[in-house]
Amino acid sequence: MKKTAEEAARTRQDLLDAALGVFSRKGYHATRLVDIAAEAEVTRGAIYHHFGNKAGLYRELLDSASMVGSQIVTEAVQQGGTFIDILQRILVMTFARVENDRRLQDIMALYLFNTDLADELTDIREKVRQESITMIDGIAAQMQMGIDTGQLRPGISAHTYARSFIAYQNGVVDLWLGNPQAFSLTKEGAALADAFLRGFAYQID
Repeated sequence: MKKTAEEAARTRQDLLDAALGVFSRKGYHATRLVDIAAEAEVTRGAIYHHFGNKAGLYRELLDSASMVGSQIVTEAVQQGGTFIDILQRILVMTFARVENDRRLQDIMALYLFNTDLADELTDIREKVRQESITMIDGIAAQMQMGIDTGQLRPGISAHTYARSFIAYQNGVVDLWLGNPQAFSLTKEGAALADAFLRGFAYQID
C-alpha cells in the first residue's frame, strides 16, 4: 500500500531522529545504515528513498541547524531597535536557544566532536565552507551599514567585524557544549553579549 504524504513525512523525521541518536552515540564513521534503520524501526530502503545514503542524512541534520540560526536572525531584526540592539539580541537568542534545545545541541556536538574526515563527507565539508563564506559576506554587508551610520568604529573593516562576531558566538557555544555545567548560556547570555559588543560600539546605553 502506498504511504500517505503524512506517513512519509513521519518516516523521514523518524529517520533523522534515529540518525542523530546513533551518530551521537557511535560517531559518524562507526554508524552503519543498518543501525539507523533498526533505531527507526524501518528498512534500509527507507533511508535510500528519503536521503540516498548516510551522508544525506548527515547533511539534512546540518541544514536543520542552519535554519534555526536564520530564524533567529530574522526574528531579531523584526523586533527592531538600533544596530547594536539587534546584534545583542542575536547573541542572546542564540545562546538561549542552544541551551534549551537538546536537538540543536546534539547536532552541533555531532559536527564539532563526533564527525571524522570521512571521504564521503568531502562534498559536504566544501559546501559548509562555501556557505560560511557566503554568510560572512552577508554579515559584513550589515556591519558596513553599522559603520556607515556611525554605530560601529570605522577603523575596523566590515569583514573583520563579521568574522569577530561569528567567532565569538561560535566560541561561546563551543565552550558551553564542552562543559555545560560550568555556566548558563541563558542566564549569562545578556552579559556575554554586552561584554563583547562594548568593543564594537562607541557607546551602549
